[in-house]
Amino acid sequence: MDTSKYLRSFIEIGLTEREAKVYMTLLSGKMFTVLELQEAVNIPRTKIYEVLNKLVTRNICIEKKLGRNKLYEAVEPKIALERVVDSYKKDLERKEQLISQVSEVFTPIFQNSKSIINPLEFIDVMKEKGQIHKRYTASVKSTKREMLTLNKGPYACDTSDRLGEQEEEEFKLLKRGGACKDIYELSELKEVEWLLSSVKKSLKLGQQARVVKKLPIKMLVFDHEKVMFALEQPVPELNELTMIYIEHKQLAEACSILFYHLWDQGVDVNEVGEDSLNKIESYSLVSN
Repeated sequence: MDTSKYLRSFIEIGLTEREAKVYMTLLSGKMFTVLELQEAVNIPRTKIYEVLNKLVTRNICIEKKLGRNKLYEAVEPKIALERVVDSYKKDLERKEQLISQVSEVFTPIFQNSKSIINPLEFIDVMKEKGQIHKRYTASVKSTKREMLTLNKGPYACDTSDRLGEQEEEEFKLLKRGGACKDIYELSELKEVEWLLSSVKKSLKLGQQARVVKKLPIKMLVFDHEKVMFALEQPVPELNELTMIYIEHKQLAEACSILFYHLWDQGVDVNEVGEDSLNKIESYSLVSN
């Protein structure tokens, strides 16, 4: 007989390893003394009594007295193991009743706690560019109507892959009928190598863009409901970009008002021309 196989079976039914070893030993003979069982299963003397008491309590074995000695006999396996399963069923029923009672008391408390607004649930401060990039692309992906951008450095799209992902999400927004309006800072278009070519590509896809001499902040507004903007570093840090993301409709509306105030005073990028950025200087751009 593969005792290890059946030992695992007894354990899966609900016996501990020591209980299973003692019970299997009891099944092999009529009656055993404590000393005989201890020697047969190699369990410490201090533990064998504990195991036997549990088996007797669970009606898996029978304890008999013969003079001053105690003898132990196994209960028929089918009956014994059904008792083990029945005890688990009763324990499960008791726990289900407890779950019902506890849920009845604490579910209203939990539901009431959901009405308490935690500001951290709709505010997220990000300092790692990969995290900022993911938040940005996810926000563009969920935008249905309009994305407004005050576009200035530093940028989270510091690799060609990230830039490509951001351009792709913007294209998808335009393709599904949304609007993308960007205001660029004059110096950015002149000094950031990749920015002008990216703007040209976006204009061909349907982006609307204007230029001003100076932007007060780096900011993005999604559907007048969510806002991302850069936080100025109080002291120089290795990480040059910290962005804050806020889901707050009233704040987003206020940021939209700021955007359109600057939009009305900017110059259309198409009107400026693409041949030479130096020509931009000749336009009466707003200095904000």
